[in-house]
Amino acid sequence: MNISRKETITVPVGHLLLGSRFPILIQSMTNTSTSDISATVVQVKNILTAGADMVRIAVPTMKDVDAFKKIRANLRAEGIIAPLIADVHFLPEIAEAVAPWAEKVRINPGNFVDKRQLKKKDFTDSAYREALEKMAQRARPLLEICKQNGTAIRVGVNQGSLSDRIIHRYGNTPEAMAQSAMEWIDICEQADFSQLVFSMKSSRVNTMIEATLLLDNLMEKRGVRYPLHLGVTEAANGMEARVKSTIGICTLLMHGLGDTVRISLTENPENEIHFAKKMLSVYDNYDERCYILQDGTLTVVSQETDMERWWAVVAISAAKHHISKKINHLISNNFHFSLAENEDLAATVMQACRIKIFKTEIIACPSCGRTQYDIQAVLAKVKEKFSDYPGLKIGVMGCVVNGPGEMADADFGIVGSANNKIAIYRKGERVSDFLPIEKALTLMEEVILKFKRE
Repeated sequence: MNISRKETITVPVGHLLLGSRFPILIQSMTNTSTSDISATVVQVKNILTAGADMVRIAVPTMKDVDAFKKIRANLRAEGIIAPLIADVHFLPEIAEAVAPWAEKVRINPGNFVDKRQLKKKDFTDSAYREALEKMAQRARPLLEICKQNGTAIRVGVNQGSLSDRIIHRYGNTPEAMAQSAMEWIDICEQADFSQLVFSMKSSRVNTMIEATLLLDNLMEKRGVRYPLHLGVTEAANGMEARVKSTIGICTLLMHGLGDTVRISLTENPENEIHFAKKMLSVYDNYDERCYILQDGTLTVVSQETDMERWWAVVAISAAKHHISKKINHLISNNFHFSLAENEDLAATVMQACRIKIFKTEIIACPSCGRTQYDIQAVLAKVKEKFSDYPGLKIGVMGCVVNGPGEMADADFGIVGSANNKIAIYRKGERVSDFLPIEKALTLMEEVILKFKRE
């Protein structure tokens, strides 16, 4: 698809250059324990072999900073120079310690230095300014370290972990996400730091799209565009995850936005790369003659024999029109696949676009080094047991670090802990202890059935 990308500044990330003048970069994240150095090295190499340009690694503790250094040293000793991204959430001290050893550090402003205060329900203008200045002061040491070491920063704004301060002023909205990012532009530019990348993440495709478009508009008014990382968070797995990711990412590519992408799958990380390459290939070679839009019905005719490429064709066709709300029905027509498969794909695309809801919305984090249970197996069981509740939203989260916040809008959810145990949540509140998986899933079934009877 021949659409010019909007001009951004260029941000070096190791030996790579990120921005509108350069090819879109593909990335993924390890899900091994970072402290398991040999396993993480192997997984980084597998991800790169699959075709990734850079790899992100969770750094949850100070001990993991040392592990990150060793992982990097082992890779560099083998001549592997791909940029490594350190993923840090809560403690600025960890980000400061790992920044000299990473080509990029990912932080989340909602839980990095501007944490949710939970009980605080009101912010006066002066309290708001005071909290914002405190955040700026706490961020400055990291900015100086990154400046000295040529380390980029991705400011990863996530709808599920916005601070109470931001939510109080703007609500839990796309505008709040965009304003959170703009605050960090102010903070970084005041510190003369510009090696920045931004992402607007949500498990809802339309929210992710709207937040990114709002941020782009605000950056345009400011007179400078920073590169954008695109992805739909907690997309889960299988066809649903690939469809949601394609609609979110490709809609924004059609607006000339996006410089690096990640397909977040609750699967082996290499699968993210394989599909990202297919999706971008389909996008680059997309032929508009494959669809007809008439009286609100979008009919997509495809002869793709590769199933994932077929999914991408139909999802991209929907992405062209769903924001303008021109679609109220979708038909997929590919004789290489059964009628049931065509109908399932059409329903999945419509649900991702929020046109019609056919089944339970199940979200799941892709997992990382913080996850201490078999999230892929649990997700499969959740989909098997609970997919037939249209209008219900269930979250399957890897850990207590981000899980409760990221699935706050879910009706029910699962959060993992140590020793392969999980806890059940309802409307953001924990309703069970951490239990063995089978026992917890049985309890969850009882809670959902009770909920449906109410």
